[in-house]
Amino acid sequence: MLSADLMPWLALLALACLGIALWEITRRKRVTKRLAELTAVLNRELPQSTGRPSTDAAETLAQHVHAVVDELRDEREQIQQERSKLAGIMSNIGSGVIVIDGAGRVILINAATEKLLGIPEADMVGRWHWEAGHHYGLATLVDEAIAFGVVQKREVQLHSPNEMTLEAHITPILQSNGAIAGAVVLMHDVSEWRRVERMRSDFVANVSHELRTPITALKGFTETLLDGALDDPETARQFVQIMKDESDRLGRLVEDLLDLSRIEAKRTQLHLAPVAVDGILQKVADTFFGHPTEGRATLTCAAAPGHRGLYVMADADRVQQVLINLVNNALQFTPADGSIDVSARPDGDRVVFSVKDTGVGIPAADIGRVFERFYRVDKTRSRQSGGTGLGLAIVKHIVEAHGGHVGVQSEVGQGSRFFFDLPACEWFEEEDPLGAVWDHSVE
Repeated sequence: MLSADLMPWLALLALACLGIALWEITRRKRVTKRLAELTAVLNRELPQSTGRPSTDAAETLAQHVHAVVDELRDEREQIQQERSKLAGIMSNIGSGVIVIDGAGRVILINAATEKLLGIPEADMVGRWHWEAGHHYGLATLVDEAIAFGVVQKREVQLHSPNEMTLEAHITPILQSNGAIAGAVVLMHDVSEWRRVERMRSDFVANVSHELRTPITALKGFTETLLDGALDDPETARQFVQIMKDESDRLGRLVEDLLDLSRIEAKRTQLHLAPVAVDGILQKVADTFFGHPTEGRATLTCAAAPGHRGLYVMADADRVQQVLINLVNNALQFTPADGSIDVSARPDGDRVVFSVKDTGVGIPAADIGRVFERFYRVDKTRSRQSGGTGLGLAIVKHIVEAHGGHVGVQSEVGQGSRFFFDLPACEWFEEEDPLGAVWDHSVE
């Protein structure tokens, strides 16, 4: 028998236990209710992800959670694969690509963009596009595309890191609700295309101009002869001689045009073989030997002292043509008391040929253009000498076809030095007997 003193304490303990039990039951009911509600929601949203039917809400919820985890894992792998594909595509696109978000920040660029703009990816991604690209014209096009949702297409000029012309396409990125989420910039380097177009246009204009002069002269003298000059033998002979000179000049122009066209189109086959430099220099001298000497510059051809017996891997006829063109060019601008020196010397695995004169020289503004087709520093003097304006252009293309480089150094009043290099080679036959110095006054 329990004492009367313990009864109140036992009653309080029973009440406490009952309260705890009721609180636990209520909590479990709330949890069960919430689990049932969450399970119902998942059943509606993920009907395919449930496993076998279960009356246990916790087990059903666990099935849903595992299904969601599996689905998230699959989506993450799919996203990784898509990112890898995008990275592969972006890295292999030759044109520059910039992706910009709706706020105007750069979020993605490719390697071609880094090369075109000369700015590394770390200095562009995450920055405002107008700050990252450092180009006002391009930034303006991007702002217009994002603000108005209109595709922009325009050519822009870049001056850094190099002078170039870019064709920019800016396409706005639209969300499903029509809002503008950003823009994609696609940039093509069209500098070479524009340069070729300008060259083609200049070429047509120059050819037309060069042909017009001899054709007009021929037509004029022909009409004069038909109008009665034929009756004056002396005048007729003078006119016919002029017509012959103009016809010869026209023929030279056509031949130079055809030659230059074949070289540029790589339709001229080079017959490469070891060639003695001394032999080439002798043939150049022989070409000009025997011409009238009065009032003409002195021509000297020789290998540099101590460098006899040089050989180059080249087409002998083409190299000779290059040197003859350079000597002819020097003769046009060298006075009678001047001199022209043709020489060759080794430089590592190359042999450098040089044609140096004591002529009038070339202004600094013209040096960069002397190898252009039809470009003349002194147009009047070149035409009077019968030049076609294509000699130096042919020189440049022949040398480059051999894998060499051509250049010029000049100062007004101090003469000019044209030079080019060819690959040197060894030759084990007996030493070529040629190579003496030739000194002639030539026309």
